[in-house]
Amino acid sequence: MKKRLTDIFLKTAKAPAGSDRVDYRDAEVPGLTLRVTSKGGKTFAFNYKITGTQKNVRVTIGNYPEVSLEEAREKARGYRSDRRNGEDPRLNKMAQVAVTQTMAIKTFEDVCHEYIENYSKPNLDSWKNDVQLLREPREKWGNRPIKSLTDDEIMGWLEKKAKETPVQANRTQSKLFQVFKWAKLPGRKYVDVNPLADLPLQGQEHKRERVLDDSEIKMLWHGLYDPDLPAEEPVRGALRLILSTMVRPGQAAGAMLTEMHSLKGKEPQWHIPKIRVKRRREVIVPVNGIAGKIIAKAIKEEGQIALFPTPFEQGFKNAEKRVAQQLDQIPILRNSISQALTGRPKQGRIGIREFLKMEHFTPHDLRRTAATIARRGGAPRDCVKATLDHVNGDVTEVYDKYDMLKEKTEVQGVLATALTDIIGDKLWAS
Repeated sequence: MKKRLTDIFLKTAKAPAGSDRVDYRDAEVPGLTLRVTSKGGKTFAFNYKITGTQKNVRVTIGNYPEVSLEEAREKARGYRSDRRNGEDPRLNKMAQVAVTQTMAIKTFEDVCHEYIENYSKPNLDSWKNDVQLLREPREKWGNRPIKSLTDDEIMGWLEKKAKETPVQANRTQSKLFQVFKWAKLPGRKYVDVNPLADLPLQGQEHKRERVLDDSEIKMLWHGLYDPDLPAEEPVRGALRLILSTMVRPGQAAGAMLTEMHSLKGKEPQWHIPKIRVKRRREVIVPVNGIAGKIIAKAIKEEGQIALFPTPFEQGFKNAEKRVAQQLDQIPILRNSISQALTGRPKQGRIGIREFLKMEHFTPHDLRRTAATIARRGGAPRDCVKATLDHVNGDVTEVYDKYDMLKEKTEVQGVLATALTDIIGDKLWAS
């Protein structure tokens, strides 16, 4: 039945007596219809024939009065425009519904996986750190629809975490913020809001000034050779290397044998690639006598690639294991060092600090300790600064990997001598 639809008519329209329903076609916008049922239901739809056939197709627009007459006409005009452009409104709507339903059921695990694979891996050298930071949240909320997570819930969890590990809590919070920000972008819109957008960092971080004294250095060094120490040998080696070279913990963890040069020569060097260096430039670390022996002891077999290979059970999914084939190709993660110091209290595993009954210290504190030892041994401040790879931002400093190489070699020598004096005759386990 064709009729120019009006607001007055819509309010009073009824199905004829004895009829379950009736369709009124709008005389103003061809294709727009109003279906009225015997129970009083009123629904707008767009009707059209599939090109090349006599088959009529109906695309529902919405119920009146939730959808007004003008809104229905605007939608119908849009469908007519689609038809002129060769598109099928029904198929377009089905696709939109499918996408909407998919987004509605996206779990937190789904989104974290997509973030790692589609953003973190292609764009960030530190993507493995993202995997570690998201590990606990994924275990806790993985099966939950991501839209169901609230700011109160996330903040409550972060507050508890911050009481135990404030720095880790803040790093995790920052990463969660990035994940939700990514999930909210056009083209995805897996969430409508970022629940972390207005949350202050929950962890109270303190300025790090911890330097181990000589007795602690000696205790740690000898403790790293204790067969009962709750740490794998690769982690022990990485801790020794940090203390004997001043390198950053992530650089020690990720060391590869291909980066070592002239280890048996007069000037052994470690060329750290720019992917593991701040400001992205290659850095040369002179290898002193202690570091050289640490490296030599870490080489267990011919063809080994990673200096400190990860144990098979730690931190890698099956797909990554299959790609690697050989464990000696995969270095330990930076987080493995920190975790070894702390342990796994929830699993009842104590850490190195507790085992050795030492006050709290971090892997980075060992780097600060090494620099302090070198300064105390007489190494000039600017030379120690160069050895620490602290640049001022000068273009030459950034690009010249040989800058102050002679001075850095002397600093490493001072550090090795001072460590030998502190640790004593039993520098190496028998």
